[in-house]
Amino acid sequence: MDIKENREAFIRLVRIPSVTGSPGEEQACSYLEEILKEHGIESRRIAKKPERPNLLAGIRAKHPKKEPLVLISHIDVVDGDPEKWSHPVFGGEVADGRIWGRGTLDTKQLTMMELYSFLRLKDCEERLVRDVWFLATIDEEGGSAYGMEYVKSVCPELFKNAMVINEGGGFPLHINGKDYMMLTVGEKAVCRIRIHASGTGGHASAPGDDQAVQKLAAALERIFAAEKELSGGSHHTQETMRAIVGSDEWDNAVGADIFGYAGQNSIGMRNYQIGERGNVIPAEAEAVLEFKVLPYMPQEEITAFVEKCIRGLPVTAEVLGYEPGFESHFDNSHLKELVEDLNQACRRYGFAGEVLPMLALGRTDGRFFGSEGSMVYGCSPLLMGDSFDVVLPKVHGNDESILADSYEFGCRVLWEVIGKNCLTDFDIDEEEAL
Repeated sequence: MDIKENREAFIRLVRIPSVTGSPGEEQACSYLEEILKEHGIESRRIAKKPERPNLLAGIRAKHPKKEPLVLISHIDVVDGDPEKWSHPVFGGEVADGRIWGRGTLDTKQLTMMELYSFLRLKDCEERLVRDVWFLATIDEEGGSAYGMEYVKSVCPELFKNAMVINEGGGFPLHINGKDYMMLTVGEKAVCRIRIHASGTGGHASAPGDDQAVQKLAAALERIFAAEKELSGGSHHTQETMRAIVGSDEWDNAVGADIFGYAGQNSIGMRNYQIGERGNVIPAEAEAVLEFKVLPYMPQEEITAFVEKCIRGLPVTAEVLGYEPGFESHFDNSHLKELVEDLNQACRRYGFAGEVLPMLALGRTDGRFFGSEGSMVYGCSPLLMGDSFDVVLPKVHGNDESILADSYEFGCRVLWEVIGKNCLTDFDIDEEEAL
């Protein structure tokens, strides 16, 4: 499959309405299955429910010398309101130099960029130095219980000590007069804690002094007031960003938010329950707080913080869940070499900027790998016409689209980076470089 054929295949994938939980998930899986079959690659469906399959395919090295490479993406998408789009949501139309449709940025573009490289590796499998896996999952937009989480329960060995290409990065930004290509190198940890209070219930006309809501409010006030005391975790990524840009002051608002995000821990209200009927004082009240903290901050440090805040108050705290963060940096991985490979490839194909590591702005399916010691990198490279500040509102928003030239750029760049890291005697395709 050459790059033009790949682009047409990408458009056809966009036209499949693979909304999370819909029959389109299976249709998208079948479509990829057929492409792999046409190129002599066997694939395997992994499904918690038969109608909601994930797709896994592998190319084995005869004598592997490096850890496996796993190419991950999700083929499920959120829906869109056709009344608010200037092109059909699942039309895959090409207009004004752009390919329009849900999934063109999240993440069918990555699926097909990865597939482009995967199929090329098949043609060079005698020179492979590592096993390579192509994994397209569903249910990422719904929490991944039927997607990556289930795949991990079936194939746990796939998730350990691998190099992983994921979503979240590859978007360019113009900062302080220079262009940068963002590369996600980690994700924050997430801890959810329920704060619960009990009191005397009754009619609202006689509130009394023993109110659960007041006790809960006092606890929350203390916790949020002390948020800045949560200062632990790794600052490696922010320090690297500072060194590359050369300043803490960034003139791009989205970039400034990304830089700040890489250096702070935060507390948010996920949900709350303070009664079910009006004009009634509830006997029970609770709130679930979500702590998003920098990589390598342990759960114990978060619970110790909460216990300190609520000490002496008539409330309880219960940990509902903890997902550890992870991070690849220059001291614990081959990140420096990867950055240089990506820098060279970007320049070769028309991007005259520099790679800038960042933490992913949310939780992705990469978390299932990062927690097992794998190094996860978010990278679907795009040109400046698809800069992060421009396309970010389109992800899950209206008029999601990608420049056709930007898509082909991403295919070429990702192939060079993957080829260099998977093959002996990798040669640059001079015709593509032109």
